[in-house]
Amino acid sequence: MSPLVLSLIDGLLHAAMIGTAESYLGAFAVELGHRDMALGLLATLPIASGALSQLAAPALSRWLGRRSRLVVAGAALQALSLVAMIAIARTGSTSLAALLTVKLLFWVSGAAIAPAWSEWMAVLTEEVDRQRYFAWRSAATQVALLLAFLAAGEALHGARALGQTLEVYGMLFGVAAMLRAASAVALLAQARARRIEPPPEANPDIARSPLRLAISTSQWRTALYVGALMFGAQISVPFFTPYMLRELQLDYRSFATLTAVSIVCKVLVFPLCHPLASRIGLRPVLIASGVGIATVPPVWALVDTPAGIAFAQGLGGVVWAGFEYASFQLLLSSAQPACRLEFLSLAGSLSGLLQVAGALLGSQLIERLGLGYRDIFWLSGAGRALALSLLLSALPNLPWPSQLRRPMMRLWSVRPNAGAVLRAIFGRRRP
Repeated sequence: MSPLVLSLIDGLLHAAMIGTAESYLGAFAVELGHRDMALGLLATLPIASGALSQLAAPALSRWLGRRSRLVVAGAALQALSLVAMIAIARTGSTSLAALLTVKLLFWVSGAAIAPAWSEWMAVLTEEVDRQRYFAWRSAATQVALLLAFLAAGEALHGARALGQTLEVYGMLFGVAAMLRAASAVALLAQARARRIEPPPEANPDIARSPLRLAISTSQWRTALYVGALMFGAQISVPFFTPYMLRELQLDYRSFATLTAVSIVCKVLVFPLCHPLASRIGLRPVLIASGVGIATVPPVWALVDTPAGIAFAQGLGGVVWAGFEYASFQLLLSSAQPACRLEFLSLAGSLSGLLQVAGALLGSQLIERLGLGYRDIFWLSGAGRALALSLLLSALPNLPWPSQLRRPMMRLWSVRPNAGAVLRAIFGRRRP
């Protein structure tokens, strides 16, 4: 079996794992009874830790001798962390430390392998139409994600009626662990099918130079504004799930269906962003999506019916697709080609830390001041609008790309109101 077919199999298994388990980790924490401060930490601290872990990828690849070894090891660790999730579900443990530790292991082991996987895939796709292959791969994995997500929601819906929700969570985590383990096997077979893989740079000084180059030569203005927007967003993002499940008391079928709206809208809109930006320019896409992102939380604050939430979810999927595309183009233009991977990891780390701060602020406002979820949604909208106003004032000084790059994307995760989160695929080799 060819390495590219094996990569497709890995992608489908990974997507099914995300839809079966990772997408429901926020709802799982709500089911266990964790309150808002804990939910904020669980939603953001793993993201920040995962972004920071990507900076260790070159050293880990050198230690293991091959990028493919790091990728297989990371996938296997994710499978093991899901086994630990089974134990939490079966025992009904309400320990924040236990759940946070396992989620950190899950997220870090998945994020740390992303740069190595991108460079590995850059090698494997040198002799094919890379754009077409990743377009088909991305479409297939997103369909797999959606089907797995809806199936898991239906299983949880039936389990709640029988009073067996945690038992079914344990079963879903077991299925996800098997899917990720099978994904690791596919990755291992992929590595053995093509052994022509240049080893990572053995000289630590040379290997570290892209990181130094990224710090000293990159333009950080875009990264700062994206981080500020994510700070404002995360004031509310961790609380969409408890708002739906705890305050509105939606059943799991409704929760899954409404979340799927944002997934579908983003899947449909993201591929259209490149031709749209090529026709009307990147600036209007950035401005329109930024205004939309600032509008989403107030919409949530004003609606409480399934139809209203479906509108808010659809709007969120559309505007986040536009913003992620536009910010990706600007971030690529902020760094030299030789250090883009390192710069994106550093920018992701900055954004992750600001997301933690935003979630902590939101949870503190809820727990200390007694604000409701709708109050937090209004404040998040204000925070996003403030970040957007700073971004708009700096538009002339941003590093606008001379030519738009059509991104090759891989499925990363699912977040409330933002749909499927995608990450760019590129290595140091010429695309």
